[in-house]
Amino acid sequence: MRVTIDLNRCIKSGECYYNHPALFRVGKDGFSTVLLQEPADPELRDEALAAREVCPAQAILIQQA
Repeated sequence: MRVTIDLNRCIKSGECYYNHPALFRVGKDGFSTVLLQEPADPELRDEALAAREVCPAQAILIQQA
């Protein structure tokens, strides 16, 4: 699994880093950044999927390996 953020879609709502701080944080530019692009832990993988679901802009992309 690889987690990325499409910054062209991101609207800086903060849902990802407020709800999933182990995976995301806010950058200096106000956009979210991914802290762990390839989470191996099953719980973090579930968090990544949950973050994708709550993103209002659908900017969180997950590629399955």
